[in-house]
Amino acid sequence: MKLNIVQFLTNASIMMSMMLIPVLAEETGADLIQIGLIVCAYSLCLFVSSYMFSKAADAWNIKKLLLSGLACSAAAYFLQVFANDPLSLGLARGLLGICIGMYPASLIMHVYGMKRSIGKFSSFGSLGWAAGFLGAGIIGDYDLIFAASSVLIVLSFAIALTLPDVDVPRLNVKYLSLDTVRANWDVYLTLLFRHTGATAVWVIFPLYLTDLGADAFWIGIIYAVNPIMQFFVMRRLDGRNMTSIVKYGYLISAIAFLSYIPPATFYYIIPGMMMIAVSWSFLYVGSTELMLHRNQDKGTAAGLITSVISLSSVVGSLVGGVVSHYCGFLAVLVAGSGLSFISFLIWIKYSKY
Repeated sequence: MKLNIVQFLTNASIMMSMMLIPVLAEETGADLIQIGLIVCAYSLCLFVSSYMFSKAADAWNIKKLLLSGLACSAAAYFLQVFANDPLSLGLARGLLGICIGMYPASLIMHVYGMKRSIGKFSSFGSLGWAAGFLGAGIIGDYDLIFAASSVLIVLSFAIALTLPDVDVPRLNVKYLSLDTVRANWDVYLTLLFRHTGATAVWVIFPLYLTDLGADAFWIGIIYAVNPIMQFFVMRRLDGRNMTSIVKYGYLISAIAFLSYIPPATFYYIIPGMMMIAVSWSFLYVGSTELMLHRNQDKGTAAGLITSVISLSSVVGSLVGGVVSHYCGFLAVLVAGSGLSFISFLIWIKYSKY
């Protein structure tokens, strides 16, 4: 349960701090392109950090790595309180991305080393997302949201201190080697395309919901539907054929993003969020299980999923900002669906699993 609680609290912090960033950026004077750049700064820093520290999880003491990442993240969350313009907000989000990237691979390695279920462990991350979304919607005040995120990470650190040392194989890693990427290119490339489209949608989604009449509370409720559904779906994926699970994840994603067009009111968004929950549960658990099963450098292989998600968030943030600026919100939704369908086609043609 300690691992599950850490997973819950860290993900609650991430989503609580993230959900209203586009709205906060707009209030500090950022236009749509600048909003995309602010989200991009976070994702780019998270990409670099998670790549390096995923490698480190195969070579370093995973408990010390986990504790260091949590300690740095607690400080970085609180520093967001002092961001009062687009530039300082972008810098604060970038620093947070570096800190958050330090610990996910070491946390996964704890789960693997203790022989726990990846699906059940992942489901508590989704439950944390739901709590974060709801918490942000209920609290409303940005400074209190950032402070609350920091407190949750401090609690995670305290719990992580009591975790036992886990005996997992240590490897001599090459930090600049791309061998793991080449060996698993089909998993990483399809995730890259799908999540690029998804991030493009999520960059503008709070603004889209606002245009449909949703306030901060209802934005939190709608966002919470996704992870609450994930919590129940992820827990039931153990023992499944993960190749098929991933395939259907891409197809359902393509359908889900199209379902957001054209809603008459924000209530109509909820069924699409339920489909997104199923699709991401399939994609995340399925891809992680495949990486742990097929690779010797398990920390690197599984941790690089975070790197791929972060890299796609960089590209997707720019795509969402630029496309929405010139073509409107509906064009972003079409792009998200199209990229998910491309991933589906690549997976069924090239996946070697």
